[in-house]
Amino acid sequence: MDVDGTMEVHLQEEIIMDILSRLPVLSLLRFKCVSKYWMTLISEPYYTLKHLNHAKNNQNSQKILVLHGEFPLHCSSLSSASLSSVRLAENVQKLDWPSNPRPWRFRMYCCYDGLALIKLRDYPQYARAILLLWNPSTRESIVLPCTEFSLSKDFSCGLGYDSTSDDYKIFKIDDTAHCEILALKSGSWRKIDKRPAGVFPVLSDTKDSLAFVHGAFHWLDSSLGKMLISFSISNEVYGEIPLPEGMSLVFNMNRINGVSALEGMLSVYSTHIRRGIHTLKLWILKDCDVQESWNRLFTIQGTDLYSIPKYKFSDGEVLLRCRDLECGSVFKTSKNHHAYGLNLFRNLFRTALFIQKV
Repeated sequence: MDVDGTMEVHLQEEIIMDILSRLPVLSLLRFKCVSKYWMTLISEPYYTLKHLNHAKNNQNSQKILVLHGEFPLHCSSLSSASLSSVRLAENVQKLDWPSNPRPWRFRMYCCYDGLALIKLRDYPQYARAILLLWNPSTRESIVLPCTEFSLSKDFSCGLGYDSTSDDYKIFKIDDTAHCEILALKSGSWRKIDKRPAGVFPVLSDTKDSLAFVHGAFHWLDSSLGKMLISFSISNEVYGEIPLPEGMSLVFNMNRINGVSALEGMLSVYSTHIRRGIHTLKLWILKDCDVQESWNRLFTIQGTDLYSIPKYKFSDGEVLLRCRDLECGSVFKTSKNHHAYGLNLFRNLFRTALFIQKV
């Protein structure tokens, strides 16, 4: 084949790859069955990255994963909906469990780049638990290696991507601030022994809140200090970020604090009740290196005590997961504070955002 012919074939592949990268996952799963060539093309790392980048910029590809259950950790069903459908309470899809039979207990820690990090327990082997990485779009999953720390105990866990090593990493911290990290390419957990003094376990209010932003996990620690703790997954260095003025960490049953990621930026929130009035305050940090870049996004009165920001829409409205006394946990928004889809989203137990990924 001459040079012109080779360039023409390469150009055709680029065009095909660009078209395929814009298609939904369900269509791609069908196309993988058409031929070995298409299956190989769609399975290439370059293509999956290209598809992921398109999905991140397409709100229709961004969905919310919902665990339903009336009792903690005992989940009755699993579903997903596009973020645009949450406000309309439509197009809710019921999902099969990532294990068969349905696990006795199911805990979802987070979702990142289309992968959900979950912990499963089966009855009657309650002491036996496994960590799983699951793709809700393709229904594929992998069981993570055993960890030295007991999975039956409480711990916080997060998933992130390390661009320096081109690898996904999982970070785990338990109630005694012992930490482990797993790089998927290495396939084994490793203790992190260089924890400096002053790094405490995750604040009990925020057990599931390890926000991954700019290559580092962030959490509020149990010392009730005035700092956010960070841990970089590339150089494995701890850091501190001062909390915004007006946010105080105190042990109080009438106050809940937390940290999350919104629009790729670090955010902290505080909900409290005073004289029967619930108030939610939300701050966003535009630059992790500049304390003055904390910006209070809003203050809302009349919210629920347990109001957790999950997503910021392009119009500035923020999706909140709230605890309703009559309906259990429900979705509400910052501007129009009424419950969405009570028949479809009743008794939310765990929620996480995910991107459709092939």
